[in-house]
Amino acid sequence: MFVEKQGYIVSRHTRDVGGQIEMSLFIKTPEGTVKVLPDRQLSVFFTDAPIESLPNHFKGVILAPTTFRSFENRPVILIQSSSLTLHQQMIRLVKRGGYCVFEEDIKAHNRYLMERNIRGAVRFIGVPDAGNQTFRQARIIAGDWQPEWNVWSLDIETSVSTNTLLSIGITSAEQRIAFVVTDQEDTPEIVEPFKDEKSLLLAFIRYVKKHSPDIFIGWNLIGFDLQFIDQRCQILGIKPAFGVNGENWNIRSSDNQGQYFASIPGRVALDGITLLKVGGYHFESFSLNNVSKEILDDGKLLHGSERWQEIERLHREDLAAFVAYNLQDCDLVMRIFAKLKLIQLQQTRVDLTGIPFEQTGGSVAAFENLYLPRLHAAGWVAPAWTDDDFVASPGGFVMSSIPGLYKNVLVFDFKSLYPSIIRTFHIDPLARVCATHKQLKTTTIDPDLVPGFLGAHFDRKNAILPELITELAQARETAKKEGNDILSYAIKIIMNSFYGVLGSNVCRFYHAELASSITMRGHELLGRTKTWMEERGAKVIYGDTDSLFVTLSDTNLDPKEQGLWLCQQINDCLSQWCLKYAQLESHLELEFEQVYERFFMPTIRGQEEGSKKRYAGKSQGKLIFKGLEAARTDWTPLARQFQRTLFEKIFNDENPVAFIQDTIDKLRSGYYDNQLVYSKQLSRPLSSYTKNKPPHVRAAAIIDQKRAEQGLPLEYNKGRKRVYYVYQRSGVVPYEGENNLVDLDYEHYIEKQIEPIADSILPFFKTNMASLLSQQISLL
Repeated sequence: MFVEKQGYIVSRHTRDVGGQIEMSLFIKTPEGTVKVLPDRQLSVFFTDAPIESLPNHFKGVILAPTTFRSFENRPVILIQSSSLTLHQQMIRLVKRGGYCVFEEDIKAHNRYLMERNIRGAVRFIGVPDAGNQTFRQARIIAGDWQPEWNVWSLDIETSVSTNTLLSIGITSAEQRIAFVVTDQEDTPEIVEPFKDEKSLLLAFIRYVKKHSPDIFIGWNLIGFDLQFIDQRCQILGIKPAFGVNGENWNIRSSDNQGQYFASIPGRVALDGITLLKVGGYHFESFSLNNVSKEILDDGKLLHGSERWQEIERLHREDLAAFVAYNLQDCDLVMRIFAKLKLIQLQQTRVDLTGIPFEQTGGSVAAFENLYLPRLHAAGWVAPAWTDDDFVASPGGFVMSSIPGLYKNVLVFDFKSLYPSIIRTFHIDPLARVCATHKQLKTTTIDPDLVPGFLGAHFDRKNAILPELITELAQARETAKKEGNDILSYAIKIIMNSFYGVLGSNVCRFYHAELASSITMRGHELLGRTKTWMEERGAKVIYGDTDSLFVTLSDTNLDPKEQGLWLCQQINDCLSQWCLKYAQLESHLELEFEQVYERFFMPTIRGQEEGSKKRYAGKSQGKLIFKGLEAARTDWTPLARQFQRTLFEKIFNDENPVAFIQDTIDKLRSGYYDNQLVYSKQLSRPLSSYTKNKPPHVRAAAIIDQKRAEQGLPLEYNKGRKRVYYVYQRSGVVPYEGENNLVDLDYEHYIEKQIEPIADSILPFFKTNMASLLSQQISLL
């Protein structure tokens, strides 16, 4: 008997079972998470092969004509297969015949949901099994039910010296527990003790099954914690049955990028670092200790590169402190997720685009989920993947700056510039193709075509993206009015990703004309805006991507009033120009963002030419640095604080010479020793640095050499890890604590950290560092 339920999709999977496709959706319902098997499913792709050229006797394969066309304007047929094996065989058969295949890589479960406009919330009917855990013959439509998630923050502790699991810590709204390998009999109440790893892991699997978490969260959760647990399960011969109903998870890594992915039937694993980056957050370091200090004003109980030794000691000698350390990490992650609403942000992205819940990146997938159904409705299939050479589009507009120390600099920004360009100029993959086909048929100028760049034109009557962006923009304005900041921000992320997707060759819709028609139009618009502003008495001193920095010729006028007036003038010019250019309605909008009461634009170091993407300003009492040393994590804390204090004095009209001299004196006396530690992240594995070995690489090599001599696992062999080091007079050495702060090369720090910062500003005070240093030497 069919039963109807409502729920929310947690995970989706497709595999062959008994020679047939089994598509399974794990859906959280008010009663719990269940496995839903949609009614008979087929794997689908399209081809431009004539139907008569393909064998029609394969059991489990259906060939069918369609009204769809390829981007080459050729008719295509539909090939449906009852198994993934047959699907792959048919793809190979078609390709051997020299024909193209289209949309062959779209997973069956993604196509099923996408074509039904199903995102996260669903309603379904199906026939349940005896335990109401599996529903067969199911039919699913979009729904509106919103779940309360059971979220577990998970963190493991391991022994570096033995490469074994010591503990698994869990905190949630209801649980606070640590599974620990220990032979101690008297353990804290929140500890579940086990004699060995195997018994711990088996007990943890049972615990997960009993309490059924929906979402695991953590810090480097998949790449470290889950991957390590998976490794230990394999070594110990344990099935990793962490999914709903005891189904195995799958932890896998990308071939060349060192990324890890987790597929857990009925559950989701979300990594805090990845979600912060997707959300546009920026930190000096994405370590848990650093982020928690910035967000929560709290931190780990132990930190530093050698904390593993203390962790192992606590595990042996002070189990209560060991467990406190383990669970503190869980607590910090839970609090960061709660404060920044990271799960809500991810769920909102799912609700908007239909990407899988566990897919924290997925700009291309999000784009295709939104675009493909509209493309099919228009009668077209997506283009085939090509081996054409990748042609990068020009980057954003960046004009040479006019260096100087300014008062009252006005900043103007184009609101969502690239989405607005797409919307105004009808830039769209299908519109480009339709324009090309029209141009092949006639030599007359078609008024429906809008010029792009690199020879591209766009058919305004066959453009999908402008309508899609219009819907998203309207939804964002509604979200803003209703105070829904998460929804507004999620929509912004999605809209801003469209340009990057169209300019990336990992997207099937990539074409050089698309991305170039966006960025080159941006160049043109900022150039025109600069001209219009200067015609109205303003002076543009710098421009970058979607922003212009402006000074006014009449300093007696109120800068805010002038900024608002100038903004309105430019928006009127934009509307008039778009109408004259191609009878276009302008969706471009310049906004007056702020006034810098004081502003500094430096020169390129050692030259007179103005720099780019580097400036400092003071707005409403707040210092802001862009690209300068104070904003860079690879400069020492001393240099960054020195620059902040230096500009505070300059912007307060104080002469900085005495401060600079005092800083040098204190530096040489050892006053700033604990602020002289460099920090820089390895961008790739240590072993791949063969020719050029910069300082942080040399420091990392010293550490790994010591670890190898002690028989310990190497710390930097996988790369993507931050290195801390100092300069002693003997050269670069790793920073491993205050014991390293001896025999420091102070002259190195003066020359490399203080001098470049000071010399950027001292010419305004008729001196330079060489003069100041020579004065000090003469005094000595």
